[in-house]
Amino acid sequence: ARASSARPNARPPAREAHRLRPRRDRDRRRRPHVDGWRVVASSASSDDAASTRPPPPSVTYVERAMTPTEAWRRMWTKADAYHAHGVSGAAFTALGFGLVAAWAKRDLDALSSLSSSHELASAAVYDALHATGGAPEWWGLAIASLAIAGVCAATGLPLGRARGWRKVELSARSALFQLVLTWQAIRIGPGGEWLSFVDAHAWQLALAPFAWQTLTSAYVLFGTKDDKRSAALILVGAWLFGAQVFPAASVIASGGDGLAALASSRPGLVTVWCHSLVGLVWLLNWSTLGASLRARKVIDDDGYRRWFLLRPSAAWMCLFALDVATYAPFASVADYFASFGGSRGLL
Repeated sequence: ARASSARPNARPPAREAHRLRPRRDRDRRRRPHVDGWRVVASSASSDDAASTRPPPPSVTYVERAMTPTEAWRRMWTKADAYHAHGVSGAAFTALGFGLVAAWAKRDLDALSSLSSSHELASAAVYDALHATGGAPEWWGLAIASLAIAGVCAATGLPLGRARGWRKVELSARSALFQLVLTWQAIRIGPGGEWLSFVDAHAWQLALAPFAWQTLTSAYVLFGTKDDKRSAALILVGAWLFGAQVFPAASVIASGGDGLAALASSRPGLVTVWCHSLVGLVWLLNWSTLGASLRARKVIDDDGYRRWFLLRPSAAWMCLFALDVATYAPFASVADYFASFGGSRGLL
């Protein structure tokens, strides 16, 4: 009676519907929702001769390079409290570049008798040479720019944690280099006597970032697949910083007597060193910015070497050469090497 009362076209229960569904529909539901995979699977199954064809090439997924706009949005992050790191970095990049360019122009005006500012520039150089302890031009503005660079370095340390330990290591290493360069510039320049308590540890502090850089470069060269040419250039460039840092550390380690002797025997060298150290701080920050852009693939390795390592380093060397020609702290090129950059024979 129950069988006769049931409708002949009644639908089966829901729990058994999947058993009666055509096999083709069930297979279609099991296909993954990946367009690339679906195209490959359908093309292989639609042709009976697919078995005679070579298998499709494997797909390798690579990280897409960011556009400059995307990189800017990524770096302008809410993790940077009040955007202190971004604002201070941009401010020091502009202010430091302006200072270095102004010093280079003053040197060119003093060296060229055809310049309209030759007399004014020559008078400024004369005043710097005869002032007690040397008198680098616009030194107050330079101190302010170094303070801004310090804010940039300090606020950048916490941001590296989101990008892994290598970013944290890069930020900390750059901050240590910057600390040494800033300390030497302020100690050698006018009014730096308040830092005399560090004089006894001048060599230890000066050597620390170079030892760190050597260990990091060894790891990058032999333990990673990073670009070897860039890593080698960074290592060589870091040790070239020593041509400025080590003579300055030698004089500072002698205490107040060494700095007084430097100001009296080679007064132009105080200005040359102050300009050089500020320029190195700017060069360090610029190369760190380039490393961030390279990590986001905004620039490639060749662009990083060209625009953030080689050409800026060449510009710094030109500034040093112009300062030496203008302030004449050395009698000759041989005097530069014989005096270890001006640090020997002072006492």
